[in-house]
Amino acid sequence: MTDSGHRTVEHTADLALEFWAPDEARLLVQGARAVIELLTEGTPLPTTEPSARPLQLDALDPEDRLVRWLSEVLYLASVEGFLCTDATLELPDGALRGTVYGHADASEHLRTEIKAVTYHDLKLQRSPGEARARVIFDV
Repeated sequence: MTDSGHRTVEHTADLALEFWAPDEARLLVQGARAVIELLTEGTPLPTTEPSARPLQLDALDPEDRLVRWLSEVLYLASVEGFLCTDATLELPDGALRGTVYGHADASEHLRTEIKAVTYHDLKLQRSPGEARARVIFDV
């Protein structure tokens, strides 16, 4: 298995994703990429230079940070048409700060709908050199 990646997992009625990376910050980026891949059904994204936008989120704990981050990625795509393809993230004291990179005005690439990121059956595991998550999405 590669050091970063994602895959869909069979789940009744909803959609489950597992993703992994060497650390939590890169895990969050991998999760964003997985969400965008689901929303676009893997169709190619614009080849234009990505735009950047600042990001600040507060969270109660690492699991809440994961759900809030993926919810923000979903909001940016579904409401603003901004498809996140990368990010530089810092995780200070339960918060999330950084810059999100992606394609603005790209809503024509959306092919499917995800209603929400859920806390149901949420799993986040962190150990030296690896972070893994499992998230259920309401579709």
